[in-house]
Amino acid sequence: MYKVFIVEDEHLIRESLRKQVLELAKEFPINYEGEATDGEMALALITDLQPDIILTDIRMPFMDGLAFSREARKQLPWAKIIFISGFDDFHYMKAAIQVQALDYLRKPVKKAELKAVLEKAIAELDRQKHSTPIAAEEVVDEVKRHHFLNGLFTGELTIEEALKQATNWSLSLVGQKFTVLLATNTFSGDLEAYSHFSEQLHFLFSGNKQLLFSSMSSRYIKFLLFSTTKEQVLESSYRVAHTLIHELEQSKDDDIAVAIGPIVDRLGEIPQAFEYARDLLASYPNLRTEKIMSFEDNFKDGELSPTHPFKRDLAQEISQLDESQIPTYINELAQEQAGLERTQMYRFFILSEMANLVKKMQPSKELAQKIGDSNQLANIARNKENYIALIHEQVEFLLKRQINPSMAKYRSVITRSLNFIDEQFNNPEISLNLVADEMNLSPSHFSTIFSQSLGQTFIEYLTAQRLHRAEELLLTTNLRLADIALAIGYNDPNYFSFIFKKHQGISPKEFRQRRTSADTSQTL
Repeated sequence: MYKVFIVEDEHLIRESLRKQVLELAKEFPINYEGEATDGEMALALITDLQPDIILTDIRMPFMDGLAFSREARKQLPWAKIIFISGFDDFHYMKAAIQVQALDYLRKPVKKAELKAVLEKAIAELDRQKHSTPIAAEEVVDEVKRHHFLNGLFTGELTIEEALKQATNWSLSLVGQKFTVLLATNTFSGDLEAYSHFSEQLHFLFSGNKQLLFSSMSSRYIKFLLFSTTKEQVLESSYRVAHTLIHELEQSKDDDIAVAIGPIVDRLGEIPQAFEYARDLLASYPNLRTEKIMSFEDNFKDGELSPTHPFKRDLAQEISQLDESQIPTYINELAQEQAGLERTQMYRFFILSEMANLVKKMQPSKELAQKIGDSNQLANIARNKENYIALIHEQVEFLLKRQINPSMAKYRSVITRSLNFIDEQFNNPEISLNLVADEMNLSPSHFSTIFSQSLGQTFIEYLTAQRLHRAEELLLTTNLRLADIALAIGYNDPNYFSFIFKKHQGISPKEFRQRRTSADTSQTL
């Protein structure tokens, strides 16, 4: 099923489009997913909703359809964008071509025209999934990318060779920050089917000049992402991760996981980023259950992600120790977990997080060598005596340096964001982007942390809060539906009724009548 999303500032046009899409959903494999009144609000919503087809007006307040579409194209490269306008404007038609819009509809939109363009969009989306095999020259390019990335990730390529080879794809790696993203490669088809799979990835990512990828490995889909700032690399990596899962998980049998390594400043540090990403991916699904795992979330200056499998804040724990408590603490960290594999992975996480704290404190050359390589830490994790010896050495070092405890930032982010939503859910302007900004995180990063921590998306949580309050108001007040809609953050009472019925199975009016009737019967 393909998701349809509407962006339109005119109430009557928006309601007409919604009704038509719901009617056409009986004929086509589509679901009506939601709507927004301007591009800015839409951009915040699509991060969570991930629509496949977007119907958007061109002329809107705050952010018009063209600006919205350019940003949406970055987030959802697979999506089909259909422009709607009341004007025959050559400038807009030209701009529509530039953002690769699928089609252009005139207002008022007739059902037959909408049906035809949705049919076209569905055909295009189907074709993307079953695209034509890639040409021979593209296979050669895929092999080149595969060997180039392997050379970078293993450290076999010198910096001079890497910079020279990058020019084959018109890429400049000078002055960039880098990370490695790995995704599980569950593909096991024949050569022709692989060509379709590779072409799908090519369609999604070939236009992005700040990444290079290869899917030739039987184990991983490999990405090198780079940009001039750490924030841009991190945001891009989360977008790629969401795109991969959305596009490659097409059935319940598909199981895609993504691991994002640390962001590094030099080409020579890329092998380390690869090792961390590889180790993170190896922990799925036996140890880690979240689909998107990031080094930046799990090993960030003692901060602990709410999705971390062991829920330990070592910085906080060690800061509260004195020397007499060290043996007891070491014994606690050395306790066996459920099974050998989980025990070794637990030890590796403890060693890695503790090593990250130590590296910030200028350790001796000898200690730095012991903790500098993830492969070395993984080997130490396999031997209990070596593991205990190294954590003992690190704990003593950290106590002497009197580390400054760092609270679990991402755990607190969830608490603060929930409090913010609970206080602001009746604000029509609240959005994922707004809350992410309050938390000082990018929208894609915040969306990942939120959904993987709570098991539901930002939109799902916000809608649940609004509908819960709506139920209270329906049962305890005589407010009109329009007033209740405004009280819970919906400017459009018709859209409120649609959302309520979609989730509750009955309209707000029916909900109020049934409960009132039930209370009357009990009184009698």
